[in-house]
Amino acid sequence: MTDPGLSPSTPPESAPDWGSFARAGEWRRALAAARLTPTPAALRGALEGIVNVQEAVRARSLGQARRALAGLQDDLEAAAGEGLTGEVALLRSLVRPGALGEALTALEATRRAPGGETEPEALTARLVPALEHPLTRAEALNAVGVLHALREEPEAARAAFGEALNTDPAHYRAMTNLGNLELEAGQPAQAEARYREVLRLNPDYDGAHHNLGVALRRQGKLHESVSAIRRGQRLGMKRSREESREDLREQFGHRAPPPALRWVLIAVGVLVLFLLLRGGLG
Repeated sequence: MTDPGLSPSTPPESAPDWGSFARAGEWRRALAAARLTPTPAALRGALEGIVNVQEAVRARSLGQARRALAGLQDDLEAAAGEGLTGEVALLRSLVRPGALGEALTALEATRRAPGGETEPEALTARLVPALEHPLTRAEALNAVGVLHALREEPEAARAAFGEALNTDPAHYRAMTNLGNLELEAGQPAQAEARYREVLRLNPDYDGAHHNLGVALRRQGKLHESVSAIRRGQRLGMKRSREESREDLREQFGHRAPPPALRWVLIAVGVLVLFLLLRGGLG
């Protein structure tokens, strides 16, 4: 998301080789370059799959990341069948699909574990496959930072979030967490600047809108605060609906959920809306 790619007006003859961006880990730029040149569809699809994996991991949407990885592998097989062996070998060496699958499994396991890890060392050990893969390392570091923050170890948390951003400057949740540390340290102006940078990367991230509202309120900017928090609430409800559909997709595949479950989900959605409206600005 920090990687805007190339301008669509750039003439094809001046477009750089997508492979140079891929080797640098700049996947969005690699995809933009491939779209500006006569790149085979299967290779473009593979690059889109890598970008989709990266964005899903940033959003902690691991089910989406898993499906994007499956599509990526299909596109790599198709490209290999078309005789693009050199390009496929390059992408496979950079992405390492098997290792990426193991990295996603490690991230998924830490989310499923009842209660989660309480010791950073134990969590780090469980996240080794994710820490060792370039597409998941930032997310794993962010998870370690969150645990340090929960343990009230702000300096260790700050170091982990900072390392996550060094790995992936567009990991907007790690940047949000740095803003949260600044807010808790009584630095609302610095937190505000951090949240605004997050929203430059991802304008629809509800958590940054809400926290921006809190930072603004602590500076006495009440009108701006109300606007930001309300926007965060609207986006949060939208994200909750999307996550509910995502959970259903993972549990039932392409089959529709049972009618009784659909009614339960509707009731839960109504309850969430009621609580949000009643909670106001807190």
